[in-house]
Amino acid sequence: NSASSENENAANATLDIRRDIVLDAQFDQPYIMMNALAGIIASYALLAGSVSGVIGAMLVAMLLGPIAGLSLSLVDGDYALFKKSSLSLAGGVGIVALCALIIGLIHYDMPISDEMLARTNPNYLDLMIALAGGAVGAYAVVSPRIPNAVVGVAIATALVPPLCTGTIFIARGDWEHAFGAYLLTGTNIIAIQFSSSIVLWLCGFHKVVDRFYINHKVIWLNGITIMLLILLFVTLGTNTKL
Repeated sequence: NSASSENENAANATLDIRRDIVLDAQFDQPYIMMNALAGIIASYALLAGSVSGVIGAMLVAMLLGPIAGLSLSLVDGDYALFKKSSLSLAGGVGIVALCALIIGLIHYDMPISDEMLARTNPNYLDLMIALAGGAVGAYAVVSPRIPNAVVGVAIATALVPPLCTGTIFIARGDWEHAFGAYLLTGTNIIAIQFSSSIVLWLCGFHKVVDRFYINHKVIWLNGITIMLLILLFVTLGTNTKL
């Protein structure tokens, strides 16, 4: 009875965590408002070259939720959750980018800060940091002892500043620096999602294995993620100065 009770409690806890991940992946008013504010604060902090401002801006960002939803969907074989999380992430990225674009156009004559330039030349080390960050983020989601909000800030720090940086450079017509910043943004998203999926799988969140293997869309999506990660390893490896 004791063993069955523990199994039941564990199963309920898993369901609660899964429910929370799905809830946090939705595109709603708080998600829109918080990401818009994060984009505004981060953009001004980058222009001012303020390290503390960039970090402080991430206290309000909410991009971890849809990334966790993507990770769970690719582990569970849940294509509906994949579409929902993808749209939510795309919407959040679009909101942050729109705020950064407006600010970039308004302040197009301000000098480029070192904080902005630091995010325009990603390398292999950035990829490894993102992989580790994604693993930490996923483990925080499934572990009640770790403050998820703090980890969410760390994940957002890896996403919002380079996204704002790239968009501000777009507003200035500086495509070379913009490409580097967007490459860092994409690297962080892919790496965080991939390592989060690995952690969720290892923690037992592959709910229906049979459904995973019969869902060809999800299998293809996992394959695409792996191929993109390999491509990033090669691309960013060439940028790394040993």
